Amino acid sequence: MSRYLQQITVSEIGKKGQNKLKNTKVLIIGAGGLGTPVATLLGTMGVGVIGIADGDSISKSNLHRQFLYYETEIGLLKTDVIISKLSKQNPETEFVNFPYFITEKNIQKTFTNFDIICDCTDNGQSRILINNFCQENHLPLVYAAVKDWEGYVSILHHKNKINLEDIFSEKSLLESNTSSCEVAGIINTTCTIAGSIQANEVLKIILDLDEQLDGQIMCFNTLNMIFKKYNILGSKTN
Repeated sequence: MSRYLQQITVSEIGKKGQNKLKNTKVLIIGAGGLGTPVATLLGTMGVGVIGIADGDSISKSNLHRQFLYYETEIGLLKTDVIISKLSKQNPETEFVNFPYFITEKNIQKTFTNFDIICDCTDNGQSRILINNFCQENHLPLVYAAVKDWEGYVSILHHKNKINLEDIFSEKSLLESNTSSCEVAGIINTTCTIAGSIQANEVLKIILDLDEQLDGQIMCFNTLNMIFKKYNILGSKTN
């Protein structure tokens, strides 16, 4: 366990916590500005199995915020490239490639056997589909979204049974399809901070720590450096 010595030294982790990480399977939906830091951090901390699902190819406009991709790789599938690199960085983690977008037809087979889901998409319809599946199957969902200088992170369908619609209406999520990163813009540091918080929440779920964003949402603005947490009132009917 010498690879993880620095985090094993942390009292909340230790060897017991490291074994929990090793025995956990996390699925990341989206290999873009959020998925890149999430996959990198979870892989380096020693999560046992990491699935990455995305049907997109690398484009030049991705490069400013999706830091694992190079200009020479434009046109290649994101999942192929990111898994190739992260597998070399930590061969102790198993990476599973799902080189396609999540749909109603493939969500069941893709999500099977995973313990925690990370929503790193930027599409309202996908977010609704992922949320509904996690609700029906009682899968913890670590949610993040970014726009301009703003970021949002929360935990859904875990102990407090918070649903995405307790935070955002379905109408607003669908309207977000017209304001994706390509249209609305995004600061790369904002993406990386949101992804880092998202990975941190996955870690705390695995370790079963109380200090989680379950029942709360973190809202932050990197322009004025304001970070605020708000409690969410859920129905607990999942």
